[in-house]
Amino acid sequence: MSEKYCYNLKHGLSFHQKNIRFCTTLQLGEIISFYEEQPKDLALKILSTRKKIIDNLKEGILPAGCENCIYKVGKYDEQEKIKRIDLYYWYHCNCGCYYCSYRDETKGEFSDKIKEGNPVIYKTIKELYKLNEIDRNNLFVNFGGGELGVLKEFPKLINLFLKNNVENIWCETSGIRFSNELAKALRNGKAGLSIAICSGCPETYKKIKKRDKYKQVLNNLKKYVIAAGKCKNNQNNISRVISKYIILEGFNNNKEEIDKWLNDSVNIGIKQVEISMEFCWGIHTKKGKKVENYNYELFSYTEEKCKLLGLNLKKNETSLAIMNEGIY
Repeated sequence: MSEKYCYNLKHGLSFHQKNIRFCTTLQLGEIISFYEEQPKDLALKILSTRKKIIDNLKEGILPAGCENCIYKVGKYDEQEKIKRIDLYYWYHCNCGCYYCSYRDETKGEFSDKIKEGNPVIYKTIKELYKLNEIDRNNLFVNFGGGELGVLKEFPKLINLFLKNNVENIWCETSGIRFSNELAKALRNGKAGLSIAICSGCPETYKKIKKRDKYKQVLNNLKKYVIAAGKCKNNQNNISRVISKYIILEGFNNNKEEIDKWLNDSVNIGIKQVEISMEFCWGIHTKKGKKVENYNYELFSYTEEKCKLLGLNLKKNETSLAIMNEGIY
């Protein structure tokens, strides 16, 4: 039996806008389905395809296209259940962020209207739970894509995972619409979230996000902090509510804005913040160009300020990798 295998392929399940894959990197991996099947049939198709891939992995055989992937990792693991579910399957959002990587798909359109995502996904996950193919003790769920607050089935999905003792749910959200279900998951110590506020005042926020919602987002951040603080079993749970700052040239790439952002974070009870360079849209528009010096300067400045303010600082890993290379 080979000891080389891919954790993502073996334990992951990734729901995209147009198809389902096992690969969680959003880049590679075999496509399972384009959502033509009924949920029960789709669940069985997922399992049969997983078995083939896992049998091949035992022999050190990876699907075509995966041979040169940097995410191939680890030693063979006897467990074969699904341990990670990525939900990246809708574009609809209530923000018009300047840096959005889905700009081509959304054409800059956004609204507060709650829309259907893909109800087949909820039913398929439910079937997989019935078949006992999801690890009930170690499941990590990652919500990305559009905005979860305007996804109609988001509450049902959260409650399904909580009912089945999910270990960890991670959410990227605009924070414009408060989610009671996400707050409940925070109180239970089962979730974390990141809100890319990217500003320290309403004027800058509106320029970046195309919404005049800065104070509303701050208020919702504070409510999430309060919810996280009610978790009895984890005294550090508040640190799982993260205020994120993406450095954007011409908008917020200055120390004054960072100062205001950090001060507001402290005032509402935030314990951890994240700093990131702009790479989502930047990779498309700046490929091959040098990383701007202001990114290095502001990363260092933010680190110094966080030490003074008693804030934990998370440095975005993708940003660090790009900055280390020095080019987009």
